[in-house]
Amino acid sequence: MKHARDIAPLLLSDHQLGLYPQCRELVDLVTGPTETSSAGYPYISESSFCTFIARVPHLYQYGQYVLTWLRQLEQCVNSMEDLHTQEVESIARSVRVLRNVVYTAGVTATPDLWLMRQVLSAYAETGILARLAAGEVVDPETADGFDAKQLHMDFKFMRSRGYLQLKGSGFSVVDDENIKHLFATTTPLPRDFLNDAMDRMHEDTFADAFLPVPIHRKQVTWIALGHELEIGYRLLPFVLAYSRQLRSLKMGDSLNTLTEPAQVLLEKAGLQEDGRVTELGVRVFQRGPGPFGIIGAYHPYMTQLTSFIGGSDTRAWVNRGANVTASQDANRKTFSLANDALDRFCVDTGFEFNVFIEHAVGRGEATRQRFERSSAKQIHYFGADLEDAAIDRALQAQSDGQLPANMQFIRKADIAEPQLVVAALEAFGQQPRGAVMMVGNGFHEVRNQSNEHMVDVFSGYAKAGIVLVFTEESALSDEDLIHTAWNTYHAGFRYVHELSGQGLRPADERPGKTSVYSWRRCAEEAGYVCLEAYTSRTRTIYPYPRAKGYNPAISVTHFCVPADLAIELGLQASLINSDSDRV
Repeated sequence: MKHARDIAPLLLSDHQLGLYPQCRELVDLVTGPTETSSAGYPYISESSFCTFIARVPHLYQYGQYVLTWLRQLEQCVNSMEDLHTQEVESIARSVRVLRNVVYTAGVTATPDLWLMRQVLSAYAETGILARLAAGEVVDPETADGFDAKQLHMDFKFMRSRGYLQLKGSGFSVVDDENIKHLFATTTPLPRDFLNDAMDRMHEDTFADAFLPVPIHRKQVTWIALGHELEIGYRLLPFVLAYSRQLRSLKMGDSLNTLTEPAQVLLEKAGLQEDGRVTELGVRVFQRGPGPFGIIGAYHPYMTQLTSFIGGSDTRAWVNRGANVTASQDANRKTFSLANDALDRFCVDTGFEFNVFIEHAVGRGEATRQRFERSSAKQIHYFGADLEDAAIDRALQAQSDGQLPANMQFIRKADIAEPQLVVAALEAFGQQPRGAVMMVGNGFHEVRNQSNEHMVDVFSGYAKAGIVLVFTEESALSDEDLIHTAWNTYHAGFRYVHELSGQGLRPADERPGKTSVYSWRRCAEEAGYVCLEAYTSRTRTIYPYPRAKGYNPAISVTHFCVPADLAIELGLQASLINSDSDRV
């Protein structure tokens, strides 16, 4: 690995850089060893990343402070003479990694903290939080009067965010005075806020009452304390309520039209400074609404959490209407990658199709992109979804001219029942063999996901001859989530899907690690050939090379062709082989 350690003294002597309390740690990081992965992503060393998450706070205002420091660093480096090209390039790689870590934390922390504040509220109400704060080990299986499955689910979430540790068959608070203080002082949320925050945040009078943030308590490591929890709980519904106004803002734009309490919240969150949008603010306003909305749609579950803990059979349902738009925002980039792969596949193999299906259709983002690329071709478009709310949104998008006029819709289409799509296509006079089906984060919604059941689901599509292009995130272990801090969106995403009976599947299939099949293995067992050459991945969860190469991507867009069709097209082994979890 190359590094620029020799210029550290020059950077430490710079007056502007030295104003930041963690200047020495940051200088050590940016002058440390770096590398570029085979996929083109910059990497720092494992020790550098561990130092960053343990000793450089980077949530909310702290994150904006780090971004300001990185900008000043770039100016300082540009003004230096006689630097070797390798030194400049190494520092640039470090800056890119650290900036991306802060950007990611700015988007991923808020959904997790919005959830966590409500989880801690429920456990404060039931008395369990006080027991944990006092040092008690709570075993979900022997906690009388409480639902073991729910406790285990909630405790795993708390562990993944650094608050709990395993202790035999139970869980206890980690040995940290700040976290013990958090547990001892957390109080239940006011019922009005808990029930109404998501629905009424757009009302200024309610927003003003809801927005004040408690007195600051200094953040020490990546683990959020009470101050950050309170910000996250307020910030998520606020950004969702005002996303249209906020999304188009650029760095330096004025926020003077917002109420004073709103500006105070955004300042404490690091999204505005002196009434103007910060660098972090631009990132959160542009990227936040998608994941914020996906998690926020589970608000009905959170209002019933105390009942769930107590073993009540009270039922709740995700707000599907809110989830549709949020999912479209979150999936826009991966659908673009999927459509790129489909275009390349057609060019490379001569494959042609005249039926395009988008399952878990939402507002039809995959179809919209495909229609833009293929408007001159005669393609029959279909949108399928289990929920009427999603089909209704897609119909509105079609009425607005965003989706093809010939697009037809399949209602009540559970993605776990392939025969529903096959029968609908045939009823519309179309053959499923050779059709392309694109799915953005839809298969995790299948309930009762045993390996056998999931293989059966994929088998139904494979036997029908449908080319399947789908994106899914992988279920990461608690250890992965702890060691990557806020560098992935998985902790809250995993939690809400477990809460609602859905499931992610693991990236880690190393011997002895898990008996649960990955998405790829399910598809292959079902008769699909997964083409590595057309598979795309987002960045890996660790921004450094991992021992033995294990470093799964945050999400993977799988490109799967039925085995008989792959033979017919003469696909070569070079397009199929995979070493997917390696750097």
